[in-house]
This record gives sequence, C-alpha cells and structure tokens, in this order.
Amino acid sequence: MKSIRTLKTLVASILLIALLLSCSSKEFIQYNANEKIDDHVVWKVIKSNDINQAPASINILDVNLNKFDGDIVLAWKKDELIPTSDIAQEYDAIAAINGSFFDLRKTGGSVLFLQEDGKVIQETYDKIEFINEGAYAMDTSGTISILKRNGDWGYSPAYDDIIVSGPLLLHNNELCDLDSVRFNLIRNPRTAIGISNDYHLILVSIDGRHAEAAGMNMWELQDFMHELGCSAALNLDGGGSTTMYIKGKNDNGLVNYPSDNGKYDHQGERKVSNAIVVVR
Repeated sequence: MKSIRTLKTLVASILLIALLLSCSSKEFIQYNANEKIDDHVVWKVIKSNDINQAPASINILDVNLNKFDGDIVLAWKKDELIPTSDIAQEYDAIAAINGSFFDLRKTGGSVLFLQEDGKVIQETYDKIEFINEGAYAMDTSGTISILKRNGDWGYSPAYDDIIVSGPLLLHNNELCDLDSVRFNLIRNPRTAIGISNDYHLILVSIDGRHAEAAGMNMWELQDFMHELGCSAALNLDGGGSTTMYIKGKNDNGLVNYPSDNGKYDHQGERKVSNAIVVVR
C-alpha cells in the first residue's frame, strides 16, 4: 500500500510539473488594472514590490492588430523637441509611447535611421552597434513588424515606416544576444515595443529612478517582453524619455511616472523627437 501511495504521489507531482510547463508564462503575470480604452486596445498596469526582487511600476498597451481599425503612426519632429503627450494630442491619439533615440540639443531630430511614408527623414549618424540592431517597421500593406539589421540601414521601397533602435531583444521567437555594456547592465526606466505570435502590438513603459520603481536592466526587459508573449521585441529610448500617454487619463494623459523631475508623479515628462502613436 505504501508503494502505491508513493507511486500516486509521484504521478501527481509529474502531472503538476507538466501543467506548469504547458502554461504560458504570461498567465502568471498579475495585473493591478486591466482596462479597455478602445475597441481592441487594452491598457494594463503592474505595480509590485517584488519584480526581479525590486519595486516596479509598469504600463502595457495591447493592440489587437487583427481587429483594430485605427492607425499606428510613426510621428516625428525634425528640428524641435516636444513632449510625447503633445505629439499625441496633435494626432488626437488615444495612446502613445516615446520613440527612439534623438539629438538632445535644441535642434532635436532622430540620431538613427528613420523612414516615414516611404521617404527617408534621417540617415544614421550615431553608429553605436547595440542601438542599431533592430527597427520598428510598417510595410506598404500596413503590416507591422520588428526588423533585424542586415547590413546598413537605408531606404527600402517595401516599407512605409522604419525607425531604428536597440538593442534588439527578441526575434523569430528567440532571445537575442545582449552586450555587457553599462547601458544594458544598469537598471533604468525602459520603453519597449513588441509583436506577439497572434499579431498583437505590445507597447511597454517601465518606470525607474524612483524608490517606488527600480526600472530594469536589458536582460530583465528581454525576459519580461518574452513573458508577455512577444515573438519579436525592441528596446526604444528609455531613461528620462520613457513616457506612456493615454487620452483622458490624469491631468496630462500620462499614466507612467517619468523621471526627469526626480519625483514620483506624472509631471516629469522629457521633450523628445519622435513617438509611436495609436490613432482611432
């Protein structure tokens, strides 16, 4: 009898392990808020004292591209810097995140390759390898993807929109190699964009530089985007630039806690050069 009970216990343990392994890891993510902000657009919030053994404040936009009948717009400014929220309001957007790296001087402008509506807006002049590894792109049929660098970035007639950034976190369902540079090693606010296997656009802002939100290093961000179900994912400009806007939320539309004013509030927004904008 004892041997039978032992066998049953062993079988039950094996079945439990198999069940856990069969579940997608994103099923174990606990959301503090989960709100539909438009048809096929969901806003999710995570606040925790223990993500990667640190406090976290994370906002996620999930856009079902199979059904969403609005537009995803690559918005940019050539010679000026303005807040992401102002860019969003110019487009009467329902949501937006900040985009890729830019010139911090008053002249503004992207420092990486940018193509919009089939026209080259900016050639690459910052050639740091790890921030040139990938790109958000929309082809001429309107299909959105994350591209992996194959040679130098340049004009492509197959795409309407391309904006380069990096590091590339995930590609073709595989984790990408990450360089052991300070930019990747240190926890900071992060902005990322991903595509899931079922063709959802995943936009993420991760707050940092606050006692209430530690940010993530690049490996933590990579793992998190993978847990969200992304098959491809790309790091965008982070740090003080990290911003998520949702129309009608708070006084200025900001739902994250930008770090430029050193306060854990919605007022520390940095002026940027480009953004990815969700328009109805």
